[in-house]
Amino acid sequence: MGRARYFVIAAALALSACGDEPKPDVGKITDDLARDVQEQTGTQDVRVACPDDVSEGDLCDVTAAGGLTAKIRVTQIDDGAKGEIVQP
Repeated sequence: MGRARYFVIAAALALSACGDEPKPDVGKITDDLARDVQEQTGTQDVRVACPDDVSEGDLCDVTAAGGLTAKIRVTQIDDGAKGEIVQP
């Protein structure tokens, strides 16, 4: 009976580990992308808006001083988000 209890506990832990993946920190991702756009273009006052479930390959909205708008495709999330500017 002792082995069965350990098996049940191990199975429960394994199943709980397969549950929901942690949600991305959208605030950090948008900050990183805004900084990336500023470095790529020299534009200041860049703001980026991404969906709450943003992942690599998604498009986010970019706005900058003077009403400039564009899209940025997320190319990297881990170790600092990076993106590729897509022309409107």
